[in-house]
Amino acid sequence: MSLWGRRADALEAAKESLPGCLLTTNLADAIHLADVVVLCTPVAAMDGLVVDLATSLPTTTPITDAGSIKSSVVAKLEARWGGRFVGSHPVAGSEQSGFAHAREDLFDRALCILTPTERSDSAALETIRALWLSAGCRLHEMSPADHDLCMARVSHLPHAAAAALVHAARVRGAAWKDFAGSGYRDSTRVAGGPPAMWADILLENRTEILAGLKDLQSALGQLEVALAEGNRGEVESFLATARNERLALSHPK
Repeated sequence: MSLWGRRADALEAAKESLPGCLLTTNLADAIHLADVVVLCTPVAAMDGLVVDLATSLPTTTPITDAGSIKSSVVAKLEARWGGRFVGSHPVAGSEQSGFAHAREDLFDRALCILTPTERSDSAALETIRALWLSAGCRLHEMSPADHDLCMARVSHLPHAAAAALVHAARVRGAAWKDFAGSGYRDSTRVAGGPPAMWADILLENRTEILAGLKDLQSALGQLEVALAEGNRGEVESFLATARNERLALSHPK
């Protein structure tokens, strides 16, 4: 099926599930009466939207996005839209994509990170705060650079590591697939995400991810030395530290 065919099928499915809503592939129809515009495309597609929006977007409409990279996105879109663009990142969802995997409770108690800057318009910021709060999110605000540093460690690096685990297993042949249990499936789940979208994310945030990869290699090297030496104390300490950090993760209240 062609890309257009898949989009048309998705649009029809959405129309059946959301009666009374305006659903369209025509950008001008979608935004000319909008109170706020949320860009939910892959990061690489946002440059093109800047051009398309310029001909249809009312001059005062606040704009935000839902991408997991903020520094480059905020810099580009603030340059075009000024303070009415405020970056957002709802930390929700899974490796699945498309309307078929939509959930009505997706944002309930989910964290949404906003990245206002000194250029941000106060009225636009309040509108965007209200938008995500109305969806059920908890809000946290930080700079675009701090956002990308944090996400590199807790989202982007784990995706890279999950993909690497799959590669490490497959080099020994296909037979391992018959024995993959919950440990392997849990630790590699995010590797099932869309490759094109994740390639954009890894490349856009590569400075922070490269730093994270160095730290990951260092941690693996520490474990490698302990195993090579048969040092049970070091191996157990390595695992205990990881266990304690994992158990200390906070949960939404």
